[in-house]
Amino acid sequence: MSRKTVILDRRFVPKDEIIMKEGEQGSIAFLVQSGEVRVYTTTDDHEVELACLGVGEIFGEMALISDNPRTASVQATQDCNLIVISRIQFEEKLGDLDPTISAVIRMLTRRITQTNNSLVNKKQTLKDLQQTTRLIYQNILSGLPTNQKRNCQELVLPAMEEFLESIEQFQDRYAISSKSE
Repeated sequence: MSRKTVILDRRFVPKDEIIMKEGEQGSIAFLVQSGEVRVYTTTDDHEVELACLGVGEIFGEMALISDNPRTASVQATQDCNLIVISRIQFEEKLGDLDPTISAVIRMLTRRITQTNNSLVNKKQTLKDLQQTTRLIYQNILSGLPTNQKRNCQELVLPAMEEFLESIEQFQDRYAISSKSE
């Protein structure tokens, strides 16, 4: 058997079963082969749903490159067949990549973790909505090819500014504080 031949471990998970819990240590990720799962976190005693994932999507991927505890829980919303991806398998594949690409992947993962943690742990206010809207717009704009940036600015920016102005008017009209309580 060559090094490239891999026998994938599979796992059946019945509907409603918790597959992983926030705070646990992990060293495997899962690829959904069939079924659907929900990804959620718990903050201030309430669940915040982060995603619903289906066939072809991966969850638990942060455990493949980080020793940090799991940042979310995952529950099967349908019976699922999952392919298990171990850290060892992932590191072997990563080792085959150019070292620069490996470094970029690790850096992006750290940034995603920091952003997720920041958003989940933050009290949400209208001011947060405004800041997040601007941040998302800037991130999208910076990722567009130069020839599409102007179109985005002309089409999206006016509507976004109108939306943000509406939030300001709402805050003013109802005397809503823009600070977290």
